[in-house]
Amino acid sequence: MAIDTEFGWRGARRTLLVVEDNEINRMMLSAVLEEDFDVIEAEDGFEGLERLEAYSQDIALILLDIYMPRCDGFEFLRRKAVDPRFDTVPVIVTTAGGSIEDEIACLELGANDFVVKPYNFEIIKNRVNNLIRLRESAAIVNILTYDDETGLYNKDFFYHEVEEAFARRPDAQFDLVVGDVENLASLNDRYGEAKCVRLMRDIAGRLTELLPKCIARGRISTELCAFVLEHEERDWEEMLALDTDGLVVPNASVKFGVVENVDRGMPISKLCGLARSTAATIRGRYGVQVALFDDELHARQVLEQTIRESMESALGELQFSVYYQPKHDVHTQHVGGAEALVRWSHPTVGFISPGLFIPIFERNGFITQLDMYVWEQACKELARCREADLPCVPFSVNASRLDFDLPDLPQRFAAIADKYGVDHALLHVELTETAYADNPQRVIDTLHELKELGFSSELDDFGSGYSSLVSLNTLPLDVLKLDMSMVRKATELNDFRIVESTINLAQVLGLQTVVEGVETAEEARRVTEIGCDYIQGYYYSRPLCVEEFEQYLQRDCVSRASDEGEGR
Repeated sequence: MAIDTEFGWRGARRTLLVVEDNEINRMMLSAVLEEDFDVIEAEDGFEGLERLEAYSQDIALILLDIYMPRCDGFEFLRRKAVDPRFDTVPVIVTTAGGSIEDEIACLELGANDFVVKPYNFEIIKNRVNNLIRLRESAAIVNILTYDDETGLYNKDFFYHEVEEAFARRPDAQFDLVVGDVENLASLNDRYGEAKCVRLMRDIAGRLTELLPKCIARGRISTELCAFVLEHEERDWEEMLALDTDGLVVPNASVKFGVVENVDRGMPISKLCGLARSTAATIRGRYGVQVALFDDELHARQVLEQTIRESMESALGELQFSVYYQPKHDVHTQHVGGAEALVRWSHPTVGFISPGLFIPIFERNGFITQLDMYVWEQACKELARCREADLPCVPFSVNASRLDFDLPDLPQRFAAIADKYGVDHALLHVELTETAYADNPQRVIDTLHELKELGFSSELDDFGSGYSSLVSLNTLPLDVLKLDMSMVRKATELNDFRIVESTINLAQVLGLQTVVEGVETAEEARRVTEIGCDYIQGYYYSRPLCVEEFEQYLQRDCVSRASDEGEGR
């Protein structure tokens, strides 16, 4: 009872099928074999096939007479051979004549061994046991070697085979290809497990045809297949042009990550990780099937790993700082607010772009901790401005879509603001339409709660993608921020009609407007003329650290006093 396999415990009783038309011979065989086996009897080939069909999962071996009425042993073997379910069930043929011609014919039809009548029961029992052991040993090797859904090596054996190939050929160069079936989990939910199993089997077969000269082929995870080939100069796009027509799941897509001339000193598991990450860079991109790993991509992956490994310590060590980009009130020409923007200065890497670390934090969930940190730093700065008799202008702070999954988000924001004695009216929550689209009712409910607590809300990046007018009519907003891309395109075309129409729409809805990304005097003049309320952009100021921002406020304070003294 040492090994548990799909065939049961070692030492458990197996089931034999005895197909024999002579009742006395059949009874004698059964009587002897029943000491060690469960025996099912059949008196001709047709009945034997029926028993085989009924007990296909249980039968470990068949004892088959050759000459029987209705359906003889030859016909039984022919019919058994066409059903793949019975391929691994061994057959011992029993014959009275023992002719060489009969043995050859039976072997050609798939028989495994012979015994001659009259029976020597000790020989029969030993041959039965030997064949069953051989079959089960082969089955165990098969289980430990192959993925049963695709027929490729399983992950562990694939890794073993590749390492062995590397060791056998120390001077050879190899390429690695990993195929990633996109959104397999979603496909499984939509089409069912059975269809997705067939999908993976079909894809594995088609890839095997595309890559016939592989050192090893393996399935290394649910959605990933890996192939190692001897290195050659190849057109990978042409070579990996996988035909997806006729797949059981329509519109299935496979993205390929290729690592050429692999670093043989790196474990194959890590090489596969590199190839998988390479394939991930083109995930979701229509018409792009293959991505090649290179030094630039490797540097990016190393940086992303550094980001993931150091994010928590970075927050504790205050490596993140908050910068403030002023918003200018076009009516007063003075600072009317600021956006709080997070920056990361890593002790060894240096400055890390928010465009890199924020998407990573949104994927792994760390963004909620970072957003709370930025909110608290903004509240601290408002308190500092109050104590320094600087103008306290509203700060807008970005909220990730994951923040809205927090059931007590409004209460958390309120508690932090109250901790520093900050008027809630000075804090605006910025969200994007992506956050709204993911969970619209939750976002609406949260914004209503925030409004009841005295906070304002801003819709950020309007116009950057497929902006929805429905969101403007549904969300309890106070401010609409027009994305810089709208200004860029309007300037490029010298046509500000869309910008003007958007601002007019916001005014009809009672929303204040902020135009982001204004960089030139001409852009500032145009958006002012068409009626926006605030301008944010490099024309007035880049994002400023705390000290620079407070100096900026101080200068603006002096300017205000000067304007008031002149009676403006």
